[in-house]
Amino acid sequence: MTTVLVTGGGERLDEVSSAVKATGAEVVVVDNPDRLGEAVDGKTFDAYVQLPVAMTPGEGSVVAKVEQFLTQGMLSRFRAAATVLPTLAPNANVMLVGGQTNVDVDAPDDADARAAMLRVLAHALRAERAPERLTVRVADRSWTGEQIAAKVTGDPGESRTPTDDEEGIGRAYAEWRTEVVGLMRVEF
Repeated sequence: MTTVLVTGGGERLDEVSSAVKATGAEVVVVDNPDRLGEAVDGKTFDAYVQLPVAMTPGEGSVVAKVEQFLTQGMLSRFRAAATVLPTLAPNANVMLVGGQTNVDVDAPDDADARAAMLRVLAHALRAERAPERLTVRVADRSWTGEQIAAKVTGDPGESRTPTDDEEGIGRAYAEWRTEVVGLMRVEF
């Protein structure tokens, strides 16, 4: 049986977890990032669906609200992925679902930047597992729960042999990871 971890918050959590259950998979749902570590401890997952987290707008300046959005929203997704990564089975399927928007309509928002951050997370996950094959997809908010469920519970890829191109990509990610880890100084 396929075991799928679904994390995030908001109304999409029930929709997606129900759709995954309907495929016959065992589903573990975590709606609180503070409980993620204990929820995944000692478990192995064939797939991971990371939905946006639910947030409540804070008080303060526009700069403070954007900082809250980044740290509690977008960047918390990187921390969650780092926690989950060791629990993913070889050849696991990962789906990073977009949709996190800034919690304050007065604060600036950049949908392209948010999507780019998810793509960076996807590349980092692949690189961390390279040369092993980890399938990571980024979906936008238009994907239905059924579409997400079909992608993560489909053929996990274990029954096929990687192509030369895929093996080359895995080596490239492994080299990229070595370069990133070997950086002595980075300026932002």
